Amino acid sequence: MGKNTHVSIFFAVLRSDYDPVLSWPFSKRVRFTVFDQTSGIHITDSFRTDPNSSSFQRPTTDMNIASGCPLFLPLTRLNGNNGFVKDDVMFIKTKVEDI
Repeated sequence: MGKNTHVSIFFAVLRSDYDPVLSWPFSKRVRFTVFDQTSGIHITDSFRTDPNSSSFQRPTTDMNIASGCPLFLPLTRLNGNNGFVKDDVMFIKTKVEDI
């Protein structure tokens, strides 16, 4: 959806050896933050996982279908002198929180 217009960011649940002892479905809030390295005015977006979505059920393959923010950051915000990219580096934090 955001191809050629936005930075898109996604989160995927991967299969692991610990799956048998984890609670399913995966029910959390996922928060993404991109850091403005100049002004300190960061951009944050988040979503709650949908317990009915196959993306957040116990994985039966190596990786579930990713979910996230396809329109996270307009590419126009990266033009010119901005603080999101400095010395060819962008910092993005992903935080998983209890609901």
